[in-house]
Amino acid sequence: MNKVLITLNIVLVAAVAFLFYLHYSYTNEDMHNKANDKAAILNSFKIAYFELDSLQDNYEYYKEVRDVLTKKDQENADKLNRIKNSYLAKLKEFQQKGPNLSQNEQGEYQQVLMKLQNDYTETEQTLGQEMQAETAEKLQAVKLAIQTYLKEYSINKGYAYVFASNESDYLYYKDTIRDITPDIVKGLNESYKKTKTK
Repeated sequence: MNKVLITLNIVLVAAVAFLFYLHYSYTNEDMHNKANDKAAILNSFKIAYFELDSLQDNYEYYKEVRDVLTKKDQENADKLNRIKNSYLAKLKEFQQKGPNLSQNEQGEYQQVLMKLQNDYTETEQTLGQEMQAETAEKLQAVKLAIQTYLKEYSINKGYAYVFASNESDYLYYKDTIRDITPDIVKGLNESYKKTKTK
């Protein structure tokens, strides 16, 4: 009976040892797999950037928006210059005729000059506000077009982040291998051509 109990105890000890071995080998293998999975995720975490200045110089949609805004700004400046020139012409006329004018005529000239000055100020404010709103709206549309394109591009290329870089940013080092500016410009221009032909 003692021999049976001793044998049974030895078998149980061996079984427990075997179970411990299986448990620890599985745990170590699981830890190893987690480390491999984490390394794979880190290796697949891709980042890229594009040069914003180059994009602005070469993206057709942005160039068209910039040209429209520049033209509108010039038109606004021309309107203001016409009002300013009217004011200066009236002022010169008043200064030349000033000594020969009656008090009523001088008062009329001063009212006209004040009206022209007020017109200039009001027009400058109105045009400035309109220009600011139009600029924000058009540049937001350009930004949205870039974001929409980059979303699809990043999914296809496996990028987790795509940054815009310019001269005043805080990136102190950029690996040129990660520069995707030519791809982005080419893709954006092709996409824009498709929307123009529709």
